[in-house]
Order: sequence, then structure tokens, then C-alpha cells
Amino acid sequence: MLGLLPLVVSADDLKAAFVADKAYTTYYSEGFDSEEDFASWTVKPTNKDYTWHLTSDYNDNDFASIDGASKMSLAIDYARGDVQDETVTSPEVAVKKGSTVEFYNWFNPVWLYEASWTFSVTDVATGETEDLLNQFKWANTVGYDETKWTRFAFPLDKYEGKTVKFAFRYKGNGGDSQLIDGFRVMSLDDNATAKVNILEGETINFIDQSEGSPETYKWEFDGGTPAVSTLSSPSVTYDKAGTYSVKLTVSRGEESSSAVREGYVVVRQDKPNALIGMPLEGYLSPYVASFVPTGVPVKFRDLSTGKPSAWKWTFKGGTPETSEEQNPEVVYNKKGTYSLSLEASNEAGTDTDMMLYALQAGGAQYVWNLEVGESDLLQKVSLGWYGNYAGTNWLGITAFAEKFGKPLATATVDSVDVFFASNTTVTPDADITLSLRSVGADGKPDAVLASTSVKAADIKYTDETWEATRFKFDTPAQIDGEFFVVVEGFPNNTDEETNATDDLAIACVRREPGQKTTTWQLVEDQDEDGNPLGTSRWFENTDDPVSMAVCPVVTYDKPDVSDGVQTLEKQPEQLRDGRIYNLQGIRVKALEKGSVYIKSGKKFIAK
Repeated sequence: MLGLLPLVVSADDLKAAFVADKAYTTYYSEGFDSEEDFASWTVKPTNKDYTWHLTSDYNDNDFASIDGASKMSLAIDYARGDVQDETVTSPEVAVKKGSTVEFYNWFNPVWLYEASWTFSVTDVATGETEDLLNQFKWANTVGYDETKWTRFAFPLDKYEGKTVKFAFRYKGNGGDSQLIDGFRVMSLDDNATAKVNILEGETINFIDQSEGSPETYKWEFDGGTPAVSTLSSPSVTYDKAGTYSVKLTVSRGEESSSAVREGYVVVRQDKPNALIGMPLEGYLSPYVASFVPTGVPVKFRDLSTGKPSAWKWTFKGGTPETSEEQNPEVVYNKKGTYSLSLEASNEAGTDTDMMLYALQAGGAQYVWNLEVGESDLLQKVSLGWYGNYAGTNWLGITAFAEKFGKPLATATVDSVDVFFASNTTVTPDADITLSLRSVGADGKPDAVLASTSVKAADIKYTDETWEATRFKFDTPAQIDGEFFVVVEGFPNNTDEETNATDDLAIACVRREPGQKTTTWQLVEDQDEDGNPLGTSRWFENTDDPVSMAVCPVVTYDKPDVSDGVQTLEKQPEQLRDGRIYNLQGIRVKALEKGSVYIKSGKKFIAK
């Protein structure tokens, strides 16, 4: 009987080797820096005045922040209301093994619903075309809300060995200008001179290619996180610009082998994306981004990405009017509605965020607990057969409360607007009562500060628009701490003849578990058979985070007729032309139901 022969392995069989998933050799590139090179691309215009072309006119958005040698970019200018269907196509490219196509795009996502591009690849031999990306769908799927150079990359494994063409097709009516640059097709490179080029904050996947079946691994990453690893193929993040080396040592028993790639990882800094953080101390509002009193310091926050190292704030009407602090403190001493801006810079460049008429100081304003953009999420929160949250229900929930933070100065509330998501009632004379209450020592709704009611028949709602139902107090209530708005008295009856039932509900924003919640509910105590015991208890809604569309009118000083939803205290010139703008002062051509806009100096909610 033959036995198994022992495996004899020489030390030479153990050899350390590795590659990174972003180590590529470029074999086709187009930097769009000369008309001569761009001549190999084909432009198919439908609007000869607004089609693809090279430009160096966008100095503020220069691709030199990514590639210092860049002179121009491929551009498409919006046609100011004209129809566009503009295609630009690359020359033929023979795809190698392990290839990826990459490019950078600068665009403003606000206007993609009007015009955007698709990026496609066509197999020259068969004529079959595949869309690799629809820009509009991508931005909506990922919730993209930045305006900066963004890198796109797509693997080309299915086209290996084939000849292809790439194309950008920009289609729509009145979108915004866009730039394309840094187009290249590249293949994975494991030769000794290969480099990995990334931006700060990107992650690289290292791939072990060692020979001889190593048993252990020791990676050393200069400048990376983690700095060392014992995994066979680790992932490493580089947060700081620089050029870094990578070392791998593999072992098998007493044998070892090392491989070093000097200067293998090249990390570049990208210019920041400026983003203003409004004061957390201020009230949120449907009509301004932040509402604060006069004479009280508030802190603005830098929420910029991309590691800015310098900041330049401008606060019109504020003290100070400018600041170079990252998170400055500002006082507004005069009542008004003000704009502000932030320039965030680093060695790679500068970006600006601007908010027009975003902060109101003093006066009166509607406040609520919805974040900017959440008004689009307002809905009726149905509890199935058991009725609604914040409305008619058969669960023994008799009242709902919305909690508000402490005002920055003593204030008053004279009325509350409530947006309902349904108003069907068979009990029209039922009193829906709204009260303003203090916060007790246990954190629950306590003493009534003011109260009023409206009949169920007077609740306002239509399918076309969000319309407020106003609850007006006979005497304004003073608030100097946290407070609740409590709504109760929702009927839950059935008409025996028609079988119709009460169906009242306050519009709500429903969030994911663990996210912001501002509501409480008053629940009846019941016996084992579900019969009420005559007592009730308040519970904070932590299981299903919700905020109700409840808007008390907070006044920090003597009310002014120019405050509130009807008019701006000062109408900016660009709002007097009858056109429609959002609250950031950007002109819009399509309205979203429930969102707030400005026309001819007046604010309104879109139907």
C-alpha cells in the first residue's frame, strides 16, 4: 500500500505580493483641455446655442482643485427655457481586463428635475447600449444635496475584450449648467511603478497576491487607518493628504517574506463643501430656517465637509457682521429677517454656502419641530383599524401633546395653527380643544396656560393643499420655559344610517426608531376587558418617533403687522417680479405640495 509523500516546500515558494483595488493604469483619458483633443469626440446637438462645448468660464468651480494641470472642462449650459437633447460621444475604446471608467461631474442637484444627463456605454460590434447611470434617479436615491465636483466610476468587466463608445446625453428644459472633467478608462495595475490616487477620506481595499500559501499576515500602512492589520485583504482609510508607503510581511512557520511599495498611496486634498449650521437655540419654523429674539447671542455651526481650514462668515444685520471663527457667536439687535453666508477654504480651494432671508430676529413667527425639508414628509399616520395617531382612535388615547423648547427670551403665544391630514366627521359639534401647558417636574404636560377650541366641523383640510386650522386664545399666554401644545376631544363615533365614521387626524412627520421625537400621548387606564377606569397617564412617544404639524405663533416683542406668513419685513428686489422662489431665494419652476414659497414678497404654501 502506497503512503502519502510529504509535501516539500522551499523557502523560495513564499513570496509576499499585493495590489490595491484603486491602483490603476490609465490607457485612455480626456481632460477636455484643448479643442484639438476634443475633436475626437462627437457632439450631436439639437440646440446649437446650448450644447456640449469646452470652457474655462467657471473659475469658481475650476477642476484644478482636483487636477492642478486642468485648463478647461466639458460644459453644458442650461438653455433658459429652451428644450435640450444634447449628446456627446467618445471615440472607440478597446476595453482591457479589469477596467473601470471614471469621470468627475460638477452640478447643482436642485435643478435635476428639469434637466439631467444619462451616461451610457455602447458595444460597437453589436450596437447594444447600456445606461450606466441616470443622474436624476441617482441623486434622488442617495439623497444627494451638494454642489461640488463628484467622482463617478463604473466597472467594465462585461465589456472586457470589446470595443465600446461612451456617451453623455443631457436632456430636459431649463435645468442648470454642468461640467464634466477627468474622463479616463483604466485597468487594474500590479506592476512595480503603480500608484493609488485618492482623495482625503477615501478607503482602499488591499488585495493579497502572495505566493506559497502564507499562514499569517502583517500589514503596515503609513498614514492609514488602521495603521497595521493581520487580515489577508484589509480595508484602509486615508484622512490626510500626502504620499504613503505600504508594507506586507507574510509568514509560514519560521519562513517570512516582505514586499514594500514606496509612495504607493497618493492622497490629495479636495476643496471643502461649505454648509451652514443654523443656531440650535433658535426655533424651527415653516417660513424661516431659524427664529431667535433680538439682543441674545446665538451660535452658528460650521457643518462643511472636506476639511476646511479657514472660514469667512458674513452676517447681514448681525454683530459681528463678519467672522473668521469656525463656529461664531452672533447677536442681532434689530428686528428683521436676515441673510448670511459662509466661505469655507483649504489649500485645495474655496466653496460658499448662502442662505437668503433665513434668520428672523424678534417679532412674531410660526414655529414647529420639523427640520428643513421635512414638510414634504407630512402625512396622516394611520393606526389601521384603530384609527389615527394624533386624531380619532379607538385605543383609549384621549389627547396628544407636542413639546417645544425653552424660548431664548420671555415670549408670548396668542394662537396656534394646526395642519390636519383629514377632517371627516359625523360629530360636527364636537369641541376640539387646544391648550398651551407648562412642563411639570416629571417632564409631562402640566398647568394650562391658555386654552381654546373649535368645532370638528370647522377643521380645515383639502386634498389639494395643506391648510391651517387656527386656534386663537382670548388672552396671549406668556412662556419662559419649555411648553406643550395639547390637542384633545377627537370624537370617534359612527353614523348608524350611513356607516360613516369620524376620521380626524393632525398631519405628522414619522421618523425611524431612535430619531427625533417630540410627541406625548394621554392614555386611559383600562381593566382586563378594555373598559376605562376613569384615570389616564401621559407617555412620551419613544417607540414610533413623530412630530406633529402644530405651529404656535411665538412673539418675542410687540407684534408687527409685517411678521408672519403673509409678508416679509423687507421685500428683496428679486422677490418683487411676480416669479416664485423657495425660502433660500432660489427661483423655482415646479412646486412641491406642502412646501413654502415666496411670490411677489408674500409667502404661501403650495397646493
